[in-house]
Amino acid sequence: MEAYAEVKASTFRLPEAGIYTVQAPDSFPQAAYSRTKKGALSISVDPTILAPTNEGFTLRFTKVSATVFKRDGKNASQVGDYLKACGITGSYSSEQELADAVEQTAGKVYQVKLDWRAYNKNTGFSLQGMNRFPKNEDGTHQSWVEDPSDKDPQTGKPVRVRANIQVDRYISSTN
Repeated sequence: MEAYAEVKASTFRLPEAGIYTVQAPDSFPQAAYSRTKKGALSISVDPTILAPTNEGFTLRFTKVSATVFKRDGKNASQVGDYLKACGITGSYSSEQELADAVEQTAGKVYQVKLDWRAYNKNTGFSLQGMNRFPKNEDGTHQSWVEDPSDKDPQTGKPVRVRANIQVDRYISSTN
């Protein structure tokens, strides 16, 4: 079995917090569209990092919601922020028009600010921000944290909750 590929040590590192250039998926299948708990349109936009590091890493489970909220006295939404980051502007009077606008972002390149978040659904424990995670001996941040209120039933030790990378902000292409 001389051509057998041996298992190698993992060199994967979670992308560090910062600004990244990403690319929207090539298409948005029907499964990308869903509803929030309150019934608003939600769209999975899972971008792929292009630069400056972690090229090819896909930000899975990245959704934008059409839920409208106030920002500086004006209406805003995650979908609106996403569209602006992709260079798409306009007003939309229906969910179908909004979905059509998102479809126009297929393959578009845009920028986002990424950061880390660990969340334990069993206890509600949450830690946000890479800089709040403990540091390893080499000065990098470890990509997990112990939940002080959740113990492993077999060992009695605190449960480790791993960090996920998430979009903290979509950077408007008009800035």
